Amino acid sequence: MLDELKRDAIDRLWTRKLDQDTRKIPQFERHRNLEPESAEFLCALAIGCHARELVEIGGSSGISTIALAEAARQANGRLISIEIEPIRQAEARETTTSLGLGNWVEFVLGDAGDVIPGCGERDFVFIDCEKEDYIRFFELLILAPDAVVVADNILSHNLLDYVAHVRRGHNVESITLPIGKGLEVTRLKKTAM
Repeated sequence: MLDELKRDAIDRLWTRKLDQDTRKIPQFERHRNLEPESAEFLCALAIGCHARELVEIGGSSGISTIALAEAARQANGRLISIEIEPIRQAEARETTTSLGLGNWVEFVLGDAGDVIPGCGERDFVFIDCEKEDYIRFFELLILAPDAVVVADNILSHNLLDYVAHVRRGHNVESITLPIGKGLEVTRLKKTAM
């Protein structure tokens, strides 16, 4: 799980995000981070799944990156963090390095639609990007049997189309959890041999 040093870094990033919201900084300039309680859950879930090949689509300035990098560290795995905005990604890189997590993260700057196909098979994915891209990016993923995909902002943005889409899939289990702004946790079921 997350230690105090990592929680302090998450709290610092979250406090700044709330301040940006209060000051009504234009949306494109804001650091759009995951809630601390969602980060704790994400880390615990990835650790519990023994995830070794992780990817996050939309890392912003690093709250989800810290959580997933810690899970990757504990499993001796690897996180690919995809972010399109260079300033936010630079901060996430600096923060994870300062926390001793840099060796478990590969930062990729670019459009996730271009990057995802080259990521290979993943056993844990976190989606937190532009909401209209969720379904498209989900379909681009190469998922291992028993993979878990977590999507943020399900309740806050009423992402019923995404929920319906993932639940229509064969051999999947999916549930919406009222953690943070709502997390859709989708697990591929292993098929019988």
